[in-house]
Amino acid sequence: MIGRLAMLSLLAVPAPAFAQGLPAGEDVVVVTGRGLDEAAGEAVYGIVAIGRDRLASSPSNRLEDVLRDVPGFQLFRRSDARSANPTSQGATLRALGGNASSRALLILDGVPQTDPFGGWISWPAYHPRRLGQVRVVRGGGSGAAGPGALAGTIELDSAGPGDLRG
Repeated sequence: MIGRLAMLSLLAVPAPAFAQGLPAGEDVVVVTGRGLDEAAGEAVYGIVAIGRDRLASSPSNRLEDVLRDVPGFQLFRRSDARSANPTSQGATLRALGGNASSRALLILDGVPQTDPFGGWISWPAYHPRRLGQVRVVRGGGSGAAGPGALAGTIELDSAGPGDLRG
């Protein structure tokens, strides 16, 4: 019984964690990645990039309002995303006509956030001040994005630690 108590007390003592069992005092190498360079074929698409300055200075703090700067961006509903049901929050590009099923694919850091069937976007989940850049690729056929990008893609990149305060 005393042995178990001693063992539990050792487990409760905080100790530094070492990657790959590195001995104390050794340097740890942290590898970070970045996105791929633009492909040569992307020049044929209408790409609009919204930078960190515009995202951070949005007076409404809503991504959907920032995206209204993009020609051809259209929302399905007329009500505000804070009060509308997510199933009615679709977006489309290139004037294909907005409906509840989004015609544009939303990607956050390379991970799809919408699907080709429903495509509903919960806009309040994406705070523009937490993003580093938004790239809007208008037009279908972007093979890398897959079949969910009928009207194009909205690519969100998270802001890095240097861009965020606190």
